[in-house]
Amino acid sequence: MLPTGAGKSAIYQLAALLIPGPTVVVSPLIALQRDQVAALVANGVDAAEANSQVKAAERRQAFDDMIAGDLEFLFVAPEQLANPEVLEQ
Repeated sequence: MLPTGAGKSAIYQLAALLIPGPTVVVSPLIALQRDQVAALVANGVDAAEANSQVKAAERRQAFDDMIAGDLEFLFVAPEQLANPEVLEQ
């Protein structure tokens, strides 16, 4: 296992940017989601998170943005995948 900051995330991020369409990243750690979103946005990549710490309206907006093609990355927590509304989107 490589330490934090060793570039592990770059592997999936580069692949995702080369393939057209949005990428959904399932990550159980909310702090890691926030760090990843902040890093992507700082580099000009549209990204958002949808987890229990984000208000429901903001989560819906993130999913709407993804569906509209306005997001490259959407980070979700595993519990979001148990929500039928999320799975429909």
